[in-house]
Amino acid sequence: MEQFATFYLNETLLGLPIPAVREINPHFEITQVPLAPEFIRGLVNLRGQVVTVIDLGIKLGLGKREIQEQSRLMIIKTNAELSDLAISMGIKTSDDPVGLLIDEIGDVVTAEKGDIEPPPANMDISDLKYVRGVAKTKDTLLTLLNLNQLLLVGDNSDN
Repeated sequence: MEQFATFYLNETLLGLPIPAVREINPHFEITQVPLAPEFIRGLVNLRGQVVTVIDLGIKLGLGKREIQEQSRLMIIKTNAELSDLAISMGIKTSDDPVGLLIDEIGDVVTAEKGDIEPPPANMDISDLKYVRGVAKTKDTLLTLLNLNQLLLVGDNSDN
């Protein structure tokens, strides 16, 4: 059984494994970085720590996020912060602090391993390498993201 922190981009419900999430931050001011790839929205200062902000909408082919009142930054744990549980689950993140710009936070969802299926070919997300699978909830379909691919540095397909 796995638990996922869920969130929305447009109307799409997405999820990441809870052991990979450090915090959800509602207050942030992004400083743009010249010459950065389009999906890098900029940097934030989070209690003295510089965090790179990834616009998840651009990365997934869902369009640039408009920052609104319900927008949040989902701060991902660095590889050094991951617990033994996360590592045993095969979770890899980044050596540097990263925040994902999301439209709105959802609920915590629990899914059995047997309930997770491969992603269908007709998904809204443009690059399925970022999708680990889908899980059916009682109300909708939860798209589970593959952090290992999502945070991969030096991925030429994003430039």
